[in-house]
Amino acid sequence: MNNKLVIFFLLISITLNAQFKEQLNQEVNLINKPLKPTLIYPYQKSKTLAFFLSLAIPGLGEYYVNRFDVGKYFLMAEGGLWLTLYGFGYYGRIQRENYISFAKINGGVEPAGKDENFWSIIGSYMSVDDFNEERLLNRQYNSVYDEKTHYWYWRTNEDRKKYRNLWLSSESAFNNKQFPIAFIIINHIASAINASLLASKYNEQGENSSLRIIPEFGVNFNFEPQLRVSFLKRF
Repeated sequence: MNNKLVIFFLLISITLNAQFKEQLNQEVNLINKPLKPTLIYPYQKSKTLAFFLSLAIPGLGEYYVNRFDVGKYFLMAEGGLWLTLYGFGYYGRIQRENYISFAKINGGVEPAGKDENFWSIIGSYMSVDDFNEERLLNRQYNSVYDEKTHYWYWRTNEDRKKYRNLWLSSESAFNNKQFPIAFIIINHIASAINASLLASKYNEQGENSSLRIIPEFGVNFNFEPQLRVSFLKRF
């Protein structure tokens, strides 16, 4: 009888122990769950900052995103355009001084107090008398010049043509300034857009090569806390 009781209690003990281990394994499996992965990215670049840096100075935004190998061309273009703009202005001023001096020597013009309209008109008429006569015939009485203050007289038609050519070259140079100005504006906008795109590409490359940290926390069979950290590098 005693042997039967011992065997009975032994069977019960083995059964309960097996059930306890199975339940413990289930609990441990529920506890040992990986936590939310943590991503560590490289330093990212601001697309907005890159845009406005290049909008102010072409190439500066590209330098900010470590792509001055591209930005240097925008900067060189900027320098060339400003030199072109200065060249047109400088040549226009030189030619302006030349045609004023020529008119003073060969046309008897007194330069003081003359506006741009006067300098354009005298290249088309031999004298102030010819100009005034045409205006009177067309009844444009308010547009005649006072001979005492706006006198000119070309001795030959060749002198008039030479003056006209000097005046035209000066005006053309000043008018041509609009082209480098337009290209300067385009260069700023193009560099700004390019810098913003490069910043976006830089950030995408940073995400693709990010370092992923995966922590796992749980307990062992003795209910002692366990921590495991995994590192995953993406290239």
